[in-house]
Amino acid sequence: MRISENIRTSFNQDGAVLMDIQGGFMLTLNPIGSIIWQQLSDGRSPEQIAEHLASGFGIRREHALTDVNEFVQQLEAQHLIRPSESEAPRTNLGKRPAGLLCNLFGRGNSSVVQDRGSK
Repeated sequence: MRISENIRTSFNQDGAVLMDIQGGFMLTLNPIGSIIWQQLSDGRSPEQIAEHLASGFGIRREHALTDVNEFVQQLEAQHLIRPSESEAPRTNLGKRPAGLLCNLFGRGNSSVVQDRGSK
């Protein structure tokens, strides 16, 4: 996977903020989403990321891989990442984030960064 050259990332104690400097929008990631994002940025495969999450959080590897693959598909649908030249394209799941992506992004609204101070 390759991160789009238009994306800037800022990490914080709540996760991360992704800024698309060309598209003019921001997305927030919760701590788990930010771990996956960082691992993708480091060039790790979804399988490697799933193994890391499974061992770090005591979950089944198969479950972690399903979640990572869904997250990756949603990132691709948002044009935040794209497959490297050697990978086959994945199915586009649509323009709006849904399901796991919203959970990993922390909040359902992906068009603005919201104040996460009151929990």
